[in-house]
Amino acid sequence: MDSKIPKYQNPWWENPQAMLDDQHLLAIRGKPYEYTPSLVCETPFAPGDIFVLRGPRQVGKTTTLKMFIHRLLQKECVDPHSVFYLSCEAIIDFRELIEVLSEYFADRKGKRTYLFLDEISFVSKWQRAILAIANQGLINSSTLVLTGSNARDLRESSERLPGRRGKGKDLELFPLSIPQLKTLPCFQECSFKRLLEIYMLVGGFPRAIADFVTLGAVTDNTYDIYRNWIVGDASRYDLRQETLKQILFRIAQTMGSRITWPKLIENSPVKSHETALEYVEHLKDAFLCHVHYCYDPDLNGPSFHKARKIYFMDPLLYGVAVCWREGRVNIAQWMKETLQDDSEYGHMFESTVINHAARIYPEIFFWYSAKEQKEIDLVLKYSGETSLYEVKRSEDSTVLRALGRNVSILHPQSFEKFLTNCSVPRS
Repeated sequence: MDSKIPKYQNPWWENPQAMLDDQHLLAIRGKPYEYTPSLVCETPFAPGDIFVLRGPRQVGKTTTLKMFIHRLLQKECVDPHSVFYLSCEAIIDFRELIEVLSEYFADRKGKRTYLFLDEISFVSKWQRAILAIANQGLINSSTLVLTGSNARDLRESSERLPGRRGKGKDLELFPLSIPQLKTLPCFQECSFKRLLEIYMLVGGFPRAIADFVTLGAVTDNTYDIYRNWIVGDASRYDLRQETLKQILFRIAQTMGSRITWPKLIENSPVKSHETALEYVEHLKDAFLCHVHYCYDPDLNGPSFHKARKIYFMDPLLYGVAVCWREGRVNIAQWMKETLQDDSEYGHMFESTVINHAARIYPEIFFWYSAKEQKEIDLVLKYSGETSLYEVKRSEDSTVLRALGRNVSILHPQSFEKFLTNCSVPRS
């Protein structure tokens, strides 16, 4: 019987030093944009733990798994055969996954092992495979790290593993933030003002950063790569490419504005607001956009029926959305020219603030009152405290109050202090 185990994905079984030549690690090793996520060093592995690493495609999840493996092999000196990596994109279904895992465990039952299952959300009903081997007692001495690019699938599937995850938890990997850009060797001498400019122009996806550092601009080829994976992921859920293009464009057009589902499809070929909701939900689940809900003081939380705001998770996606719809080339130059417009700069800065806040605080909203004709861009709730912020593209001495509180002004000069003071871990 032919082996189901892809040994070529685990070259350290034959040569423990093979990890040093891994293509993902070689691509960044010694480069001025080399970045190691803090979770690589800070995540302890104990028997019985199941971790789920979530984030958009092309954000570096596979590279992060290889860093975990490098840590185990080179720093913790574990048995190379106890480390198993599997790319799940070619796995047909959960039955095949069971076969592969069962074969690996055939002579390792009860032994300490570490399994890294990459892009497991490609496998339909993958949680059934994990439950099957768990019910056989095969993973009691194992640590599992699973990655995927769809939040809903990972959330719903992992919820079907009650009591099976040990002390494992959900981990998140997003495009680099401004503070993370500052840690890169190539940007350590940059002022915050310069980092903000780079971030709004380039974003935080690894390939885009590499382009900017080595070539001076993000190439159209890189924009195409990100567009293609957006389209490819959507096609897995039977979403139409043309409709996706229109929805992305309308999100870009309305960025920073309060918007209803009918308003989102206004002046577009999309005719149903149910369709708009379906596509935005997919984009949110794919970690491509943040839906910013209106704060209801009576509920002390979000009002889901009111108009909401939608922001792309990264500036690069704004360029993808607009230039795909308009058929533009030389997108990097277009982004540079766009940010020279005060209004566009203001929208991109507001998006930057909201997305950074969303990574830090578990509850963020905006607030709007038709009666008072007032709107506040950012409402933060944490530990029983509520803070209000208005985002401006330049310094403003105007004293603002809303909801019985003073409103702080966030502008490019004060944003650095805001980020420095944000030490609250997202729950």
